[in-house]
Amino acid sequence: MGAIFAAPCIGWADEVQLLGAYVVQARHFDQEPLDVPVDVVRIERESIERSLASSVPELLEAEANLYFSTVSGFTSVDMRGFGEGSGLRSLILVDGQVLNPADMGRINWEQVPLNSVESIEVLRGGQNVLYGDKALTGVIKIETRRATESSLNTVARIGSFGQTQASLAAELGEGTWSLRAGLDRTESEGYRAASESESRSGYLAAGYTLKNGDDVDLRLSMGEVNLGCPGGLEEALYQSDPQSSTSSGLDGSDTRYLTLTTRADGQRDWGSWELLAGYERRSIESSFYATESFNLNQPERYNLKPRLRFERDLTALILGFDLSYDTLTNQRFLTSERRYVLAQAELEESRVSPYFLLERALSDSLSLSGGLRQEWVSYQVDSETYDATQLTPTRTTNRGELPNPNYKSPPDTVEEGTFNERIDQNGFAAEFSMNWRFHHNWSLWAGYDRVYRYPVFDERASYQGAIQAQEVADSLDAEEGNNYELGLKYIQGRHEFFATAFLLKMKNEIAYDDTVVGPSGTGLNVNLGPVDRYGVNLSYRYDRGHWGYSLQVNYLETKLRSGVGDGNHVPLVPRFGGVNRVWWAPVDWLELQLTHRYLGERYQGGDLSNSLPQVDAYHLFDVQAEARVSEHCSVFFVVNNAFDQLYAESASYELYYPGDGRSFELGVKLNF
Repeated sequence: MGAIFAAPCIGWADEVQLLGAYVVQARHFDQEPLDVPVDVVRIERESIERSLASSVPELLEAEANLYFSTVSGFTSVDMRGFGEGSGLRSLILVDGQVLNPADMGRINWEQVPLNSVESIEVLRGGQNVLYGDKALTGVIKIETRRATESSLNTVARIGSFGQTQASLAAELGEGTWSLRAGLDRTESEGYRAASESESRSGYLAAGYTLKNGDDVDLRLSMGEVNLGCPGGLEEALYQSDPQSSTSSGLDGSDTRYLTLTTRADGQRDWGSWELLAGYERRSIESSFYATESFNLNQPERYNLKPRLRFERDLTALILGFDLSYDTLTNQRFLTSERRYVLAQAELEESRVSPYFLLERALSDSLSLSGGLRQEWVSYQVDSETYDATQLTPTRTTNRGELPNPNYKSPPDTVEEGTFNERIDQNGFAAEFSMNWRFHHNWSLWAGYDRVYRYPVFDERASYQGAIQAQEVADSLDAEEGNNYELGLKYIQGRHEFFATAFLLKMKNEIAYDDTVVGPSGTGLNVNLGPVDRYGVNLSYRYDRGHWGYSLQVNYLETKLRSGVGDGNHVPLVPRFGGVNRVWWAPVDWLELQLTHRYLGERYQGGDLSNSLPQVDAYHLFDVQAEARVSEHCSVFFVVNNAFDQLYAESASYELYYPGDGRSFELGVKLNF
């Protein structure tokens, strides 16, 4: 979903800034936007530094017209109309490393503070060949900074609902080496009751350039995120008291993470090479008292990604090989004290994925490209559930604590929730594209992608206590689809216009069906029949330097082609959406900005029959002002949802999840 480009903030001065003087790296090498057969947005460091956003999702909503929904702290992005589970089909990369978890858990956006980001590229459409199965609808590529000089910067803000944020970043760099470090802390009481949140993160990054020009970079990040879970509201309560909660007040999750990544690359006479390697470990405690579900998830990830790029005359060839290994250990406890393990599971996933992309220039204006990826994936799922009556050495009676006559160590397993299974799958992706730069300022491009996605852990197996019709969905096939795109780009002086039309035809799309009945319960992830999506993204930007505006709109139609929803619209997918912005610097020390976001009506989650009331459309207006006090200091003021619009970020099965009401922020930026 969304339009094509990012609208950067303007500078302090009145000089004219011409558009199009940037390059994109969508294909792993520098190209002008008019030469890339991809729907791509690039947000440069200058725009990030002058943005008043507090997080990467907030920045992307305003700059790239991406739609993010946040439910109980889980923030996911929907690029091409998948609604529920949309975040499983959009890949997030940080310095080439995958940020998406191997299950349906939340993305830790907190480990990417904005003060560490050099640039962001948003690639819409199928990108499976170069980026793997999670890039079915697109990729968000985040590149962190490399120090080139010594500096110190900090941002601090306070706001409504008990919000406080402070970040500090320091860098040292000279010639062949660089060193960066940063700290970030955010706290909020939340708009709703029981929606408090707190995050603490830090990173350390070092880089070195060898005598032959090769670069080596290391990055270590760690942190902790604590989230409350306010739950959904029935419609009457949502309308009358959107700040209320259905939570016990004790529901929520605590996440701790550590990530270590390295990147090495260099240039040669024949082209270039790159090697990425990474390790990630997380620990997530979650508690949901209404269902008496108390879990500890401990995922780990190892990956290795070598890549070569050969260049000769008018031909470029990319060869790559991705290796990854994910494990997840789950423990489900009898009570919130987490003393007695009721069930435990071990899950493993290994992937091997070679790929290539060939690009050939037929003339100065016309180029063709094509590529292929083959991927093999293997799952191993082991789960044991124990007899709950045998877990505790004592039991509570009306005479106090007495010995438990059923106590047994180790306890017996029970059939329900105990299983062992291995599943092997393989699939492939393909792409073919054309780019015709028929004028200095115009280009026309077209592309075809064969896309796919494998099920994640949560879709495959019931290991966290959820009652399902069967323990392992061993018949669940990978999603497959055919994506067709046609785009037009124009960049000239102060004007930039992009248009993209697409058609995505899916089969075997994975969705939860609560009507499936089996021996173990009701509900199962299943493969749907055909699902069609088609739409248009339009964007226009005009920049006079001291003032300008951008218009970004999208239209999206979705159609289920079988089952109970045959002919209906995919739930939680609006037909219309857009972001409009106006910016103005009346004097060289003051910048003002007005942002308008619109999202159309959409059917509730799970409503394949389209029989429930639709979630209302909404218009949100944000106002911000930044004043430069001195060369090293500026202050800013932000009003979000200025008209206090009541709106739902999501709704499923007649439960609504309200978005934030009107809020104010006051902050300061210091740079030395």
